[in-house]
Amino acid sequence: MMDLSYLNARIKAWKGDLLTKEACGILIGAEDIKSLITRLQETVYARDMEIAEARYEDERELVEGALKGNLARTFRALWAYAPPEARVLLRPVFSIWEVYNLKAIIRAKVKGISPDDSITILMPAGDMDESALKELNQQKDVRDIVSLLSTWRSPYAEPIKEALERYMRERHLIILELALDRFLYHYCLSAAAGNEIIERFARERIDSVNISTLFKLMGEEIPDDNAIDYFLECGRRIDKDKFLRLAKSRDKKGLLKGLGDFIGYSRWKDIINAAEPEELFFLEEQLEELGREEICRTAITEPLSIAIAICFMYSKIREIKNVRLIARAKIFAIPAMEVKRFILCPNS
Repeated sequence: MMDLSYLNARIKAWKGDLLTKEACGILIGAEDIKSLITRLQETVYARDMEIAEARYEDERELVEGALKGNLARTFRALWAYAPPEARVLLRPVFSIWEVYNLKAIIRAKVKGISPDDSITILMPAGDMDESALKELNQQKDVRDIVSLLSTWRSPYAEPIKEALERYMRERHLIILELALDRFLYHYCLSAAAGNEIIERFARERIDSVNISTLFKLMGEEIPDDNAIDYFLECGRRIDKDKFLRLAKSRDKKGLLKGLGDFIGYSRWKDIINAAEPEELFFLEEQLEELGREEICRTAITEPLSIAIAICFMYSKIREIKNVRLIARAKIFAIPAMEVKRFILCPNS
C-alpha cells in the first residue's frame, strides 16, 4: 500500500481553508461586485486577490484572475506533495479537467464565442496552466488548436486529429467531444491498474458523459441508427442496450422519464426525476456534485486512500465554480434568491 500519510495531512490542512456553507452565503449576500471583492479579500483568496489587483483593473477580470491563480497554486501544491506512486493515480484525474478545458475551447471556437468570454470558464489543471489555456484559447479554429497541441507533443492532439475529417464533413460538435472522451476514459481505466477507487470514479463519470451525450444527440438531430457511434463503453449504470433505447426518445421530457425509469441507483434517480427539461445544464452539475459527494464518502471510509486527494480536488473546483457564478450574478445584478438555485454549496 502506498504511503499517503504526509500528503493526506497536508490536504487536511488545506480543507480547513475551503469556504463553508456560511461563508458561501455571505458571498451570495454581497450587495454588488465591489462588496464581493471586499469579502473575498477576507478569505483564503486574499493573497490571490492582491496579485490580481496588480494585473487587472476590470472587476470581473480581477476576480477571475484571483480564482484561477488560487486554483493553479492549489493544484501545484497538491502535485508537489504527492509521492510518485500517487501521481500515477492523480494524473488521470487532472486529465479530466484538461479535456474539460479542450472541449470548452473547441466549443467556443465552433460557436463563435470570443476568447475574452470563453476564458472565464476554463480551469487551470495538469499541464494546462493559465498561459497554456490562453494560448489555446487564442487559436483561430480547431485545426490551429490541433496544430498547437501537436507542437506541444500533447496526447490530446491525436484523438482530435483522427476525428477532424468526420467533423468537417458532418459538422456535429459531439464528434470531437466524444473523441476526447473516449481517449480520456480509456486512459483513466488503464491508469487505474486495479485501483478500485479510480476505476469506480472513472466508470461513474462515463455514465454522466453518456447521459450528456443523449441530450446532445437530440439537440443535433442525429438519426437513431447512428446513435451507437456515440456510446461510451464501460459505464456502471447505462449499458449499450439502455443507451440505444433512450436515444429513441423524441423530446427532453421523455428522455428524462426514460432515464428515471432505467437508472436503478436511487440518488441518481432522484436527481434525474427532479430535473427540468429546460435546465439540463444544471442536471450535469448535480450529477458531477453527486460524484464528488460519493468520492468524499469514500475518503471517510478509506482514510488512507487516494480518495482524499480526489475529494479535495473536486471540492476545490466546486468552490471555484460557485464563486464564479456569484461574481457573474453581482455583475449582472441577478437577485440572490435566483443565484441560490444554481449554487451547490458545501454542507458545513
